[in-house]
Amino acid sequence: MPSKVNKRGASVLATMLLCGTALSTVATPAAFAQTVATEPTRAAERDTQNIVVTAQRREQNLQDVPLAVSAVSGEALATQGINNPVELRYVAPSINFSNSANTRGEGFQIRGVGTVIFGDGIEQSVGVVVDGVPMGRGGMGTSDLIDVARVEVLRGPQGMLFGKNASAGLISITTNAPVLDETSLALRGSFATQNEIKLNATGNLALGDKAAFRLAYASTTRDGIIENILRREKLNDRDEQVLRARLLVEPTDKLTINLIADWSERNSLCCAWTARSAPATSGFGALNAASGIVPSPTNLRVAAGAPFFQNINTNGLSATIDYDFSFGTLTSITSWRNWYAFDNNDPDLLPANILDLNTGDSDVTQVSQELRLNSAPSPNFEWTIGALFYRMTNDGGNTQAGTLGVALPPGATLGHTRRSETINESAALFGQAQWTFFDKLTLIAGGRYTDEEVSVSYTGATATGSIAVIPGRFVGRGAGSIKADNFSYRLIGQYRFNPDIMVYASVARGYKGPGIDQNIVAATPTFVKPEIPTSYEAGIRSTLFDGKATFNAALFQTTFKDFQAQVFDQNVFPARFAASNAGELESKGLEAELYVRPVSGLTLLANVAYIESTYTDFKNIACYAAQPILPFGTVRTSPRQCIREFSATGAAVTQGTGNELPNSPKLTYNLAANYTQPIGSFLGTASINYFWRDKVSYSDAGDPGAAQGSYGLLGASVGIGASDDRWRVSLFGKNLTDQKFVDRIIGQPVLGGIGIYSQFVSPEAEQIVGVTLDVKFGG
Repeated sequence: MPSKVNKRGASVLATMLLCGTALSTVATPAAFAQTVATEPTRAAERDTQNIVVTAQRREQNLQDVPLAVSAVSGEALATQGINNPVELRYVAPSINFSNSANTRGEGFQIRGVGTVIFGDGIEQSVGVVVDGVPMGRGGMGTSDLIDVARVEVLRGPQGMLFGKNASAGLISITTNAPVLDETSLALRGSFATQNEIKLNATGNLALGDKAAFRLAYASTTRDGIIENILRREKLNDRDEQVLRARLLVEPTDKLTINLIADWSERNSLCCAWTARSAPATSGFGALNAASGIVPSPTNLRVAAGAPFFQNINTNGLSATIDYDFSFGTLTSITSWRNWYAFDNNDPDLLPANILDLNTGDSDVTQVSQELRLNSAPSPNFEWTIGALFYRMTNDGGNTQAGTLGVALPPGATLGHTRRSETINESAALFGQAQWTFFDKLTLIAGGRYTDEEVSVSYTGATATGSIAVIPGRFVGRGAGSIKADNFSYRLIGQYRFNPDIMVYASVARGYKGPGIDQNIVAATPTFVKPEIPTSYEAGIRSTLFDGKATFNAALFQTTFKDFQAQVFDQNVFPARFAASNAGELESKGLEAELYVRPVSGLTLLANVAYIESTYTDFKNIACYAAQPILPFGTVRTSPRQCIREFSATGAAVTQGTGNELPNSPKLTYNLAANYTQPIGSFLGTASINYFWRDKVSYSDAGDPGAAQGSYGLLGASVGIGASDDRWRVSLFGKNLTDQKFVDRIIGQPVLGGIGIYSQFVSPEAEQIVGVTLDVKFGG
């Protein structure tokens, strides 16, 4: 077995295999005999009618939900080889993901809007909820998907009923619960180019007739795609393990108890970027040339003298208790989570020690308690009320040290260390009610009151071993806090013409709490005001041709006031990231989904999103590096011009007003076809999918050098297996046309200048071909 699969992973998998052998031994012959030759085909035929979601915190058929929500089953994700939330963008066009130098600076976007901020005191605009538990940090929700029942993508403000904040949207992940009266084992293994190895094992054990236990393990390893020629390392590899245990107990017909424990670990040489462009006359270009590196859009080499690494550990416990009263169901979700991340990168990408030490760490502990009461199903009136308490503590910091290109004694560095404790406490009351008249018209009203406080205490000091602090960095102690309360709401009108066609219209006011910038320059914290979206939406949900097709579409327009944005200021020394409030931005567009089953065994899918997301008021942001600076006192003739607005020696600023939001394509779509066909005593499967993404900019200031062109990705798979689905072998391919693209473009943060850019290269920009084996026992 390749060395990348570590001993602990092999040990866990071996344990699972031994458990599976025992499970299969005790499984009755009848369990093995319960097979239906065309079950996969019949399951596909049911897809258009029986997709159950919980977008309104109660189980509903997807076609009955008056919200812009998409659902992707775990089986569908497996078909396309998707096992990480980051890859959801390839099946849900409204999702984007922005990579960064570490998980603390990355984030999801929905409808063009999302938070990509390094600061420990800023939360995500796109929330991630796993089995009802909100993830406090973006990186807490990007562990490998394991034993997933479905993923729901809720677009638009969603913090009213789910978790907290989620002002731009929500990704809700639901894992498979233990199955009563079932003893089974499912194994999956795949091998692909780049030495990508994925191993999965899921066991379900019946414990009498009132309890069941489920254990799932997954491991993913893959070679790096970027070569560090100086340290002889392959960077941006994957090495991740996930383990989840679930216990289901139903002592009575009214009481259900779900206990969940999960653990994950990621250790990789991550997350490097490469030189995209640099004039040969620049210091950055000359040093790259001396190392034999040619900056280009396809460059996969660096000569970094310092290590890149990222180590992440996650642990979580949760208890979900449901009690069925005659009038409704009371749900309690209690959770504890810990997330620890430690990383370093070499921002200069060079053998020279410009800034070789750039470490960061976050130790996040969160607890939450949700109580929710759902009324019993009723054709005329239903309601939900609830309360949430949430507390997150983030102990973290950052150390930077290097010469900064300044002449210093041999071995000497300038350095700065920041340590901080950030605490976020939130309490909320929420509720929603819906009334149905004449079996056609439904009115829905919901509201949420949130009381929130964010506090921080921090210190700044000269880094250990450095001769002096980095110029402009703060030395001493600082502290502060900010409080806010808010009432958010949602109003929906829904009209059903007949059982198959429903239209709706809604208005929603969302909320994302206040934040604190990761301050490294002053003793007084920089506060960021709450982010407030107002969204208008109209949509249709329809089931056509006797259930053989569904067509859903939504028109939307959302305005965000005081959007919490991050800008990178290269006009200060050294350059730094800062968080601020954009005055206003707007996101509007059209989303549509078409699902067709023209004949038995064949399904066709098309999803499209056309979205225009722009800053409508974003003043006085940092100019990009190559932007000409007009003299002080000059009157702007265009908001794009860069001027020294406040003093002759002050920072040069421009306006982002009118610019597209970073990483927000106007047009995105994906097409897929899946075919299942009996072949003698076997069952054959084939699928093909195509994903297309419009051009984007990665700059708030509209830097033309930070533009990414449009691209398309083609994938396919073909397989054959037993008609009872007990085993299956599949060949698959991703990015079969070997399309090259990147996930982010930045002005090179160290030794930067005019025409100098770096890029985050995507692993999906390489052609991948592999084979998968699935085996099932029991059931």
